[in-house]
Amino acid sequence: MATATAKPEVFTRKASGLVRVMSPFSAFVYNILTMGLIFPWTYLWAPGALPGGKLVWGILLAMVIEIPIALVYVWLSTALPRSGGDYVFQSRVFGGGVAFTVVMSGYVIWILQWVALSGWLLSYLGFAPLFLGLGATTGSAALSNLGIWFTGSTGIIITSILNAFVAMMILISGFKNYVRFQNVMIGGTLLAFATMLVVLFTGNPATSMAKIDTFAQAISGVTSFVATARDASVAAGVDLNPPFSLLATVLVAPIAWTSLQWATYSAQQNGEIKNARSFQSQMFIIVGSLIFTGILLAMLAFALEKAVGTEFLYIAGAGYWAGVGESTIAGFWLWPNIIAVALSASPLVVIIIGLGYILNSHQIVHNCYIGMTRVMVAMSLDRLLPESVSKVDEKRHTPANAHWIYFLASVPVILLYNLNSNWVGLTLGVTFACGYVFVITCLAGALLPYRAKDVYESSPGAAYKVGNTPLVTILGVLGFILGGGMLYLFMFDARLGLTSTLAYSVVFGILAVSAIGYLISKNAQKSKGINVDYAFKEIPPE
Repeated sequence: MATATAKPEVFTRKASGLVRVMSPFSAFVYNILTMGLIFPWTYLWAPGALPGGKLVWGILLAMVIEIPIALVYVWLSTALPRSGGDYVFQSRVFGGGVAFTVVMSGYVIWILQWVALSGWLLSYLGFAPLFLGLGATTGSAALSNLGIWFTGSTGIIITSILNAFVAMMILISGFKNYVRFQNVMIGGTLLAFATMLVVLFTGNPATSMAKIDTFAQAISGVTSFVATARDASVAAGVDLNPPFSLLATVLVAPIAWTSLQWATYSAQQNGEIKNARSFQSQMFIIVGSLIFTGILLAMLAFALEKAVGTEFLYIAGAGYWAGVGESTIAGFWLWPNIIAVALSASPLVVIIIGLGYILNSHQIVHNCYIGMTRVMVAMSLDRLLPESVSKVDEKRHTPANAHWIYFLASVPVILLYNLNSNWVGLTLGVTFACGYVFVITCLAGALLPYRAKDVYESSPGAAYKVGNTPLVTILGVLGFILGGGMLYLFMFDARLGLTSTLAYSVVFGILAVSAIGYLISKNAQKSKGINVDYAFKEIPPE
């Protein structure tokens, strides 16, 4: 009787209300889109900040570093195939205090930054190059001016808020509708990426410079753009022919990790993926998508350097990193897609690349909502967030309340990102913050056989051992060390942009707020006679 009294119903209900509507192939595609073939930072940030680093090798290094981390998620996903991903994994190994603090801070709060970034990508890398390219190829000043409007704060803010709202409405209509729309998004993205590769692979520096000059003159009226940008970069102290640097190549990997760390993101909606408990399916979804995307991103780096030459990459990087205005076109940084648009000089190619970037940019805000609303649902089922957060529409099987909450929370972050000039320096802060979530999850994977023994032994991954040591423990320790190394570089290397007082204050301030939030939630439930610790000893409802 005493035990029965001390252990009440631990979950807010016996079923999550979510249904398995996503196939393993759709989850594979989801991870590719989430990793973002369009993410641009490696191609300008690295040449600007890390002279002598080799983009191709840095990207492939990031992929190799991510493999053991991805494998840990395979083990955890098959052991706990429930929505909520990292929060579920960590809470069932470490308990709620660690899981809530780490995942609420590193994921739920920081991924609001990705909602803002999604709008920036849509406006700055989607609509702007589309209209700038059409303006240059058709001779329309109106289209060029529209493209420039999309690079300004007003254009980006309006685009970002509409982007977030439209994505929310699609997802509220039902997860099935997103899965159908995802087929369109991956088709357009891959077509654009393939078109860009063809344009870049068929280019060479001898002819590309003249085409870029012609494009720049059509957009901004500047003549001899490349020569002017080269002279300005040299005057700013930029070395356009630095010797190879192994250290700089290694440091490219954390920037490339901005993309590749998201190979595991489908774990957040494991409760909506068919055959999520299948080891083979999760290997395909997580590790397969990582290798596929890593190779494509390395190919883009190789093609870009082939098309414009190493020197021009440093010129373009100077515009982004060193603030050399002459190395931008009307203030627009020279991302890979704008270079491909300039080299093609074809309205059709401009449209194909533009639409692909628009579709992938828009998908990013979808994955922000999908992953974080599922984490919020899992936290709510464990009674750490209000019960209304986990309410799922019985007809559409979607957590509408959580979607509305996340949309409203994203609006001030969108404004902050675009109106506060200091906040831009925290762009890759989301990579660091989400990175510590991945690292702690690796540690949870390493300890799963010991701290959640029953869960581990009933999982498909329990059969894999090295001697008497579970393979997931070895992989978890390796992933923890490698991922921890990436975090160390972000925290202490100024070239990765997170060493300012603002950065430290924001990162640790959010951690503190999340820890306090957990204590408040736990004590509020305790006052009702509910011990939330019991929830972390059970597998969440399906």
